[in-house]
Amino acid sequence: MSEVTGVEKNSGLLIKFCWVIALRAEATPLIDVFNMKIVENKSLFPIYANELTGHALVISGMGSIKAAAAATFLKNHLKINAYSAWINFGIAGFYRDPIGEIYQANKVVSKESGAAFFPGLRLSKLIPAATLFTVSKPENGYEEKALYDMEAAGFCEMAPSFSCNELTYVIKIVSDTPNVSSSLISKHLVRELIEKQLSKISDILAEIEILVEEEKKRLSIPNEVLEFEKRFKFTETNKYKFREIYRKWKVTFPSRNLDLSEFLNSKPKEIIIKLEKEVLANAKDWNVL
Repeated sequence: MSEVTGVEKNSGLLIKFCWVIALRAEATPLIDVFNMKIVENKSLFPIYANELTGHALVISGMGSIKAAAAATFLKNHLKINAYSAWINFGIAGFYRDPIGEIYQANKVVSKESGAAFFPGLRLSKLIPAATLFTVSKPENGYEEKALYDMEAAGFCEMAPSFSCNELTYVIKIVSDTPNVSSSLISKHLVRELIEKQLSKISDILAEIEILVEEEKKRLSIPNEVLEFEKRFKFTETNKYKFREIYRKWKVTFPSRNLDLSEFLNSKPKEIIIKLEKEVLANAKDWNVL
């Protein structure tokens, strides 16, 4: 098994984009263009990655359950950060011609359970949107004016817990329609359809990367917060509350820094309450004005 050059296995790669893709034929063009290398091929779900380009990809196989399981495996195996974007990408059936068009699924519905998901921020300036139905077997009837696949619902149920719903995307390229049978799909056709959309995919990724960087900045933990957490014994619950109120406090008082000496005899809960009171007092002052 070959490894990503210069990176220890499971070290936590600096990944911005996590691709969950059902079929190898769908994955290969992206593996090639982003120069990803195999990092795990002994499990059910092969993983490819390239830290330099910021991409990781897992091949799930067909099915909603497999998509959810593969996303989880990728998250845990590479210790993906909470600011990374998750993208379910591949081909899909559509109710009308032509094939080759690319869509963002802004609503994903499981035909089996009826559960509905609304993944990702809309990229309306770059790509048209469509509803997508996830089915358990290939669709031939096209009863709904929508896209059809076999993975997205499982992906959408799981992936937002790894990052956030705004960084969870479902992007599909039309491969078959009522006039173009799915039986005509070949590896060569899939590659051709995807390669024709690589420029558009690049534009989409550039837009998503802006959101990734914003989320990375939002989630970054300042040194003064780490110092407080090192000095005081915060429970996990209080640590979360402390970080949340600190962010609000810092927005309210951007030029101030936490002074450790002011809290030496304080308990974690007292620190949180003090910061909450300062933020609230400032808010009241603004209301008066």
